[in-house]
Amino acid sequence: MELGKTIKYYRIKHNMTQAELADGICSIPHLSKIENNIYKANHATASLLLDRLGVNIEDEYAQHNEIKQSLEAFIEAIQFVDVQEAKRIQKLLVEKEFIIARTDYINTYHLYMMRYHLMNGANHLAQEQRAILDKNRTNLSAIEELSYRLFNGILLVNRNRLKEAKEILLDLQSEDYSSKYIFVREVAFVLAQCFTQLNEPEKAIIYAKEALQIFKQEDNYIRAFHTQMLGVNYTQMNMTEESLRLYKILLRNTRLFSRDTLYYQAMYNYGVLLKKIGNYEQSHECFTKCSAYYDKDSQNYVFSLLADIEVLFQLKTDKKQIESKLNEIIEISAKRGYKRSELQARYYAHRLKADDAMYNFIEQELLPHLDKLDNKEEPVHYAIELAQWYQKNGEYEKANEYLNKYAMKVKRREFSIV
Repeated sequence: MELGKTIKYYRIKHNMTQAELADGICSIPHLSKIENNIYKANHATASLLLDRLGVNIEDEYAQHNEIKQSLEAFIEAIQFVDVQEAKRIQKLLVEKEFIIARTDYINTYHLYMMRYHLMNGANHLAQEQRAILDKNRTNLSAIEELSYRLFNGILLVNRNRLKEAKEILLDLQSEDYSSKYIFVREVAFVLAQCFTQLNEPEKAIIYAKEALQIFKQEDNYIRAFHTQMLGVNYTQMNMTEESLRLYKILLRNTRLFSRDTLYYQAMYNYGVLLKKIGNYEQSHECFTKCSAYYDKDSQNYVFSLLADIEVLFQLKTDKKQIESKLNEIIEISAKRGYKRSELQARYYAHRLKADDAMYNFIEQELLPHLDKLDNKEEPVHYAIELAQWYQKNGEYEKANEYLNKYAMKVKRREFSIV
C-alpha cells in the first residue's frame, strides 16, 4: 500500500500545507519525500499523520485489501467470461476509482477495465482506457507491460488491424515469461483468432489447439467453447469430418450451457460449412435461425443475411425475395457504416440482374475496397470473375493483368463469426 499517496490525497483534500501536517511529527522535507514515495513511511509516522487528517490507518489498510480482493475477483470473472459477475464488480470498482488512484493497483485497474470492455465488444471504451495507460506507460511493471501489449493486440484484432496485431502477438509468444501469469493463457487464443481472420487456417489451428489445452486444464469451459469456434479453420482446409464433429459438440454444449451467443455463432459457422459441402437447404435453415436471433442493425444480422443470399441463389429462390433481403442489407450497412457488407450486397444485386454493370462495379468499387484489407485472399474470387469476363470479351491483356495480380491467391475465404 502506497501510504505516501494516501497522505498527500487527504492533506490536499483538507487544504492543509505540508508544514501544518508535519508540525510535531516529522520534518517538512521528510513529509515531502514520503508523499512522493522517495521514503516509505513507517507505521507509527504514517498513523500520526493520518490521525491528524482524521483518517484511521487500519481502515485504509482494510479498504486497500478490499480493493485487492475485488480486482482479483474481477480478473477471474473476465478470464472465465463470467459476464454478470464481471459487470457487478466493474460497477463497484468504478465507484472506488478515486481510492484506487492512490494505490499501487491503479495500472492493474485500468488494464483490466480495458480488457473488460474488449470482452464486451466496446472497443471505443477500451481505447479510452488504453489512452490512460499510454500516459503512464513508463511506470508499468514488467508484467503490466506484457498485459498491455496483449490487450492492445486484442484491440487491433477487433479493429481488423491484423498485421499490426500479429506482430505484437508473435513477439509476445516468443517472450520468456512464467506460465503462472494470467495473461499468457490468452496469447495463443488471440493468435488463433488473428490467423483465422488472415485466412491462414494451418497456423490458426496450431494456436487454437494450444489454447484449447490450456483452457481445458483449468476447466475454463466458456473459453474452451470460444476456442472450438475456431474450428471454422477446418472448414477452410476442407477437413469436413473434423468440422462436422466440432460443430456437433459446440451446438450441443452451448445449448446445454444456455450460452445463446455462442450457440448462434456456432450455428452460423455450421451454416457456412453446410453451404460449402452443398447442403443448401440445411444451410439456409441455419442462417434463417441466426438472422431471427440477432438484433436488426447488428453486424452479425447483416452477416447472416449475406451468407444466406448465396444459398438462395443456389436454391434458385424467387428473385423478389432475394432483392428484398439485399435492399435490407444495403440500407442497414449504409446507416451503420458496414462498408464491405454494403459492397457485397450491391455485388449480389448486380448479379441478380445479370448485367455487365457488375464487372465495372467489381473493378471500380469492390476490388479497390477489398485490396485495402489485411486479408489478401478476400478479393481473389471477384478478380478471377472479372478476368474471365475480360477474356470472354477478347481483352486478354486486361484479363492477364488481374490474373497476374491475384494468381498467387487462389483460395476464397468464407467469412466466419468468431
